[in-house]
Amino acid sequence: MRISILLLGISGNVTQGVNAVIKASGIDAKVVGACVNKNSNGKYLVDKFYLSPYANDENFIPWLINICNKEKIDLVLSGVEENIYTISKNIEKLKFETNSIFIVANTEQLEIGNDKLKTCEWLKNNKLNYPEFADAQNKEEIEKLVKNVGFPIIVKPRNGKGSKGLFIVNNRDELNKLLPKLENYVLEEMLGDEENEYTVATYTNIYGVFQDAIILKRRLQNGNTVYAETVFNQDIYDECKRITNALGIKGPLNIQLRMHKNKPVCFELNIRFSGTTPIRDLLGFKDLQAAISEYCYKKSDLREFFNVKKGKVIRIFKEQLVEEL
Repeated sequence: MRISILLLGISGNVTQGVNAVIKASGIDAKVVGACVNKNSNGKYLVDKFYLSPYANDENFIPWLINICNKEKIDLVLSGVEENIYTISKNIEKLKFETNSIFIVANTEQLEIGNDKLKTCEWLKNNKLNYPEFADAQNKEEIEKLVKNVGFPIIVKPRNGKGSKGLFIVNNRDELNKLLPKLENYVLEEMLGDEENEYTVATYTNIYGVFQDAIILKRRLQNGNTVYAETVFNQDIYDECKRITNALGIKGPLNIQLRMHKNKPVCFELNIRFSGTTPIRDLLGFKDLQAAISEYCYKKSDLREFFNVKKGKVIRIFKEQLVEEL
């Protein structure tokens, strides 16, 4: 059965990775891409392309409904958090006015993942490993953090992406100079080091049953994973399973963590398909294919999609001729 998939944010590396997996998987699908940029490079990677409003535009949901019905879209996916959040807020309307399936978490789960202060609070409240932290607007919490962990301290935007807006303060003077400039920031203890950082993907099926996890040691370049290697560590696996089950997620979850004082400590949650989707697919963790199989083809046994193998993956750039003039 041929299906139609709409990929929102096709300019982004996450959505392009999702597209790459679909194309390589052999799934019989027409892929429709959309982006806010009419000159998106992603338009050359899909079967049909649309210019999209921004997610915060009042026309975004009516536009999305129209495209879903016009193209008879079976499944909508995106790696763009703003798109995912807007869809989640309007999910009942979208379900009522289209026949499309939207793989998104609920708004409460997304808010936990999108706000690094709420992430820390949620981890603590659920008795999971967490970094010591303080709201940048709370002087008492800051003093307690400094007393408990000392310096260096990492300072992050609560709603930041990657390392944008991130600071490391090494002493009291640096902290005092920075604090007046911080709005909507969180302070955290410095966890381990880069050599002990991991990205972990988990998948939970449509019934809320945890399927599996893949642990990757990676190397970043300009915020993107350019090298990844599978790691088998029971402590990390067990902690990520606890996080996944506590969150009550259905679908994909990406967990960023470091080993700290011999414990895996999560510092970031991405509640969506992430940039390593095509990498983990090559390594036997085929969560995107599992999602398409259970949501579109109603397949209940997903074991074939989760056979993690030992291996290393590198990411390379590729040129593509799109037009001869």
